[in-house]
Amino acid sequence: METFEIPILEAGVSQLYLNQRKLEAVKNRSLEEGFDGYGPLPVYDFGDGRPTLTDGHHRAFATWQLGRPTLTVYWDTDPNVTSKLSQKIYRMALEWCRNAGVTDLSKLQGRVLQPAAYELFWLERCRRGHQMQLIRDRQALEKAAALAPEMRLYGAERDLSAFYFEDAQGKPYKYYDGELKPERGDTL
Repeated sequence: METFEIPILEAGVSQLYLNQRKLEAVKNRSLEEGFDGYGPLPVYDFGDGRPTLTDGHHRAFATWQLGRPTLTVYWDTDPNVTSKLSQKIYRMALEWCRNAGVTDLSKLQGRVLQPAAYELFWLERCRRGHQMQLIRDRQALEKAAALAPEMRLYGAERDLSAFYFEDAQGKPYKYYDGELKPERGDTL
């Protein structure tokens, strides 16, 4: 694997939130072991010429917080990134990041959540988005998007029993049984 250095804020991100507990563990490890940089992190060019992190966001963010100017990276060739479905899922996550203004590691400041909130706002969002990508009935998704035209559809249950939206502030809503309701734990 060939590695190279990039300016830390030139790395694109594909994740909206960080887990406070995981971030603390990463920082504690670096303090205990004496930080000399983490191993290389995987990046991929999703078509914009920018190396975007596909993993290691917590390590990269900790590196940025510790004032390091560069990241050591390598081009990610894992099928979990390069397959057709994975590309759709990553591009969806990149759109979420763009919509939220999360364009580099510094923009994750203030988006570090407690584990339960991270579970809902990131991991559950990814599951819902993944399920939506598996739905072959695009017409059903277009109809679902029309249920709340002032919001963004970001996920669905594969059986079309529920759809997930977010408002302009990123607050999640669930549409089911003919009603659009705020999602549980709807505050960050």
